[in-house]
Amino acid sequence: MRIVQMGAVFLWVTFSSNLFAQTEKTTTSTITSASLTEAHTIIGMQYFVVGTLAKECHTYLDKPDSFVKETQIAWLGRNAKFIDALTKYQATLFAEIESIYGKEKLEAEKLRYRDVVVAQGSAIVQQFFARGDKLAQCRKAAEGLASTYFDITPQFPLYAEALSLVQATSR
Repeated sequence: MRIVQMGAVFLWVTFSSNLFAQTEKTTTSTITSASLTEAHTIIGMQYFVVGTLAKECHTYLDKPDSFVKETQIAWLGRNAKFIDALTKYQATLFAEIESIYGKEKLEAEKLRYRDVVVAQGSAIVQQFFARGDKLAQCRKAAEGLASTYFDITPQFPLYAEALSLVQATSR
């Protein structure tokens, strides 16, 4: 199942290459940069993948409607330091964009970020389901979602990038 997480590599050239992440800027105590924006996007995408797998599989596995929310809450709790870093960095990045380019560009960039996360995350989920029977894949997904398999840990292919965001927002 690690192939699901490996797909994140493809997003390196999308959101993070935008005009707003090209140069380092300092606002508040966090520096924004292309590499940190990439890490921010990776974390958001992994959360999307977790939620989408839970949504896609809950009916196949005859799970209660609460399965999706409980799965997301559990993942958020286990990955709190990464979500906290994402939230802090996003606030800094979006404030920077708005102060330099205005509210209209900010709203456009928010939509662009969402579109990248959804497109890349959806591609990873589709790739996962293309590897076999949907019910069998959902069983594998449920096992992974119940454990730390989809968490951002040292086994996560882009862990170093995600950790760099935690470190940058902890200063």
